Amino acid sequence: MNETIEFDINLAISGDAKIAVYIDDAEMKGIKFSHTLDFGNHVLTIVHSGKTNSTPNQHVIINSITIDGIALRDMLWTDSVCIPQYPEPWASEQRAQGIELEQRVVGETFLGHNCEWQLPFTSPFYECVMNHVR
Repeated sequence: MNETIEFDINLAISGDAKIAVYIDDAEMKGIKFSHTLDFGNHVLTIVHSGKTNSTPNQHVIINSITIDGIALRDMLWTDSVCIPQYPEPWASEQRAQGIELEQRVVGETFLGHNCEWQLPFTSPFYECVMNHVR
């Protein structure tokens, strides 16, 4: 079985950030779209790229994500993970000072580094929401 789900992603983009949105391994067109999914486990992924040492103010903020009319505010903070790609030589300098850089940041909605942000969910989606609020 499957269902068609409506996605609406609201982003604030600073600088010339490149954004790609995926459901599982399929790249979506834009940040507002419909996608048909088989029942089961899935992942919404937002990839932020293009930031360099010469573009320090470039970032992306995930303001909100709505799926099938349901705002996912709490799920963004508890179920999502951001996997940053720290720039060099900055990352090596931080580690040399004994600063441990997080490899997976739970609930991060400020994408300051190039990164892959992920939100796992299941279809049928209403069951995913019900399981989250229980």
